[in-house]
Amino acid sequence: MRFLFRLAPALALGMFLSGCFFDRPLTDGPTASINTWLLGVWETSNDKGRTASVTVTPIRSDRYAVALSLPGKTPREVLRYSFEMWPSRVGSTVFLTLRCLESPGDIPPGAHVFIQPQLLDQNTLRIHGLQLDASPSASSYALRKEIRLKLKELSLYEGAKSVVWNRVGEVMWKTDGSDPAFEPLRNATLRKTRDPGLDRELLDPELKKIRNPTN
Repeated sequence: MRFLFRLAPALALGMFLSGCFFDRPLTDGPTASINTWLLGVWETSNDKGRTASVTVTPIRSDRYAVALSLPGKTPREVLRYSFEMWPSRVGSTVFLTLRCLESPGDIPPGAHVFIQPQLLDQNTLRIHGLQLDASPSASSYALRKEIRLKLKELSLYEGAKSVVWNRVGEVMWKTDGSDPAFEPLRNATLRKTRDPGLDRELLDPELKKIRNPTN
């Protein structure tokens, strides 16, 4: 099946997907395990103050389920999307492949989009889009080839939008097969300093002991 339009809806692009979508995935299946730091409930706001939210939960050790809610045209309208997401390694870099399962009708089921997550701290995530010139019907091999080339040229992210998301709730992954548990956010208001070392200490108290030994 070939998708007749290339760009995802402007709202979805601007607030979450930040990229084009394609017929084929970056990799046919997961090439790495999930990053549990990505699990949770995340929110971001647009320039009009309207909030989008996304919930990322584990399906198994190498796949995520993603439930995205975006503000619609009216204050009461909410656009809901669901995706299956998995890690796709290209060279030494791990990207995320998202396959659309459900949408309000603006993204075809089965369409794929690729993103690069960047954890700024434990509760702040930046989603980078990829600047790809490939055809929507490009093969997975062709997509990976272009990514490798643009990584080498340092042009993969040029002109692509990035969006910062803030974690507002945690998802604890239970390995006994039971459903993921939702927990209140810990350390929700981390103090920021101008010293990156001190910032890391706020995330890991053990670092403070190393920096300021008592003995």
